[in-house]
Amino acid sequence: MVPTSPARRPDMLEQPESRSATDATPLFERLQIESQSNCNRACWFCPRTYDRTGKYLDAAGKPVLRQMPTAKILGLLDEAQALGFRGLVGFHHYSEPLLDPRNTLLAQEAKRRGMVPYLHTNGDVLRRDEDLCEAVRSIYAFIVVGLYDYRTNDELEAAKQFWHERLAGANLEFSPIGLSGGRSSHSIGVPRALVPPDRRMTLPDLTFRNAPCHRPLIRMLVQHDGQVCLCCEDTSGAFGLGNVNDRPLADIWFSDHHARIIQDLQAGRRDQYALCRTCPMPPTGAPPPGLRVSFAPRHHRPPAAADPACDAAR
Repeated sequence: MVPTSPARRPDMLEQPESRSATDATPLFERLQIESQSNCNRACWFCPRTYDRTGKYLDAAGKPVLRQMPTAKILGLLDEAQALGFRGLVGFHHYSEPLLDPRNTLLAQEAKRRGMVPYLHTNGDVLRRDEDLCEAVRSIYAFIVVGLYDYRTNDELEAAKQFWHERLAGANLEFSPIGLSGGRSSHSIGVPRALVPPDRRMTLPDLTFRNAPCHRPLIRMLVQHDGQVCLCCEDTSGAFGLGNVNDRPLADIWFSDHHARIIQDLQAGRRDQYALCRTCPMPPTGAPPPGLRVSFAPRHHRPPAAADPACDAAR
């Protein structure tokens, strides 16, 4: 998660009542368009593993296979360009972007529009495709590789070295979350709102009442079916922001409904939203005057299914 300093957003908490809520919403910093729905892994720390809504997995836990039409993705890039957006663009949310054979083409289209494509991948497809390695090296501004198969720090360092050699010349970053979590090696797995509690997490599993949250300002998140999500904790469009198949990007991002949610969360009013009430993401700043952040253990009821590992279907 990219941190956003509340000091950069003071106007959001101090708007006069007469000013329209939409005037207070700055343009998103990142655009994520999920080009397809599938992932080849089922990781213990990932919300999609526990989904049974039909968004990613059906009621039986089977993968849902959908993709956004190419023309729609290009249209969304055009809409973002028209808004003056020139920031980071990715083609994932809770899916593996390189399972989509259009991926590098889409990245080229984003770059052609003056945007900065970035890739977040588990790397499995790249292990067996030399041509794709060359393509992602040449088109992506930076590549984040998820490292999920190690148990010790030595294994972690070996995995990093493998990718530095495999993608030599690329601007590489890593997202290390080990099989044992933080118990035996460095790991950054943290509690998530839609993931059951797990001792492998590296932070206490808490909720934060009255805690400001600026995260919804960072990303415009469009899922494979066109639904817009509020933040990375939202896997199903829980906030009713709208669908890009029905409304333009600008109408959704600058809507009064979206602005009101942003303002509520910046003011620490997590209790007004069901997902935010159980969100373990910590405060992004100090609470408004007169309020105090309090915390309590998070209560989560996991789905009836499964105890997933993070096994790749290789």
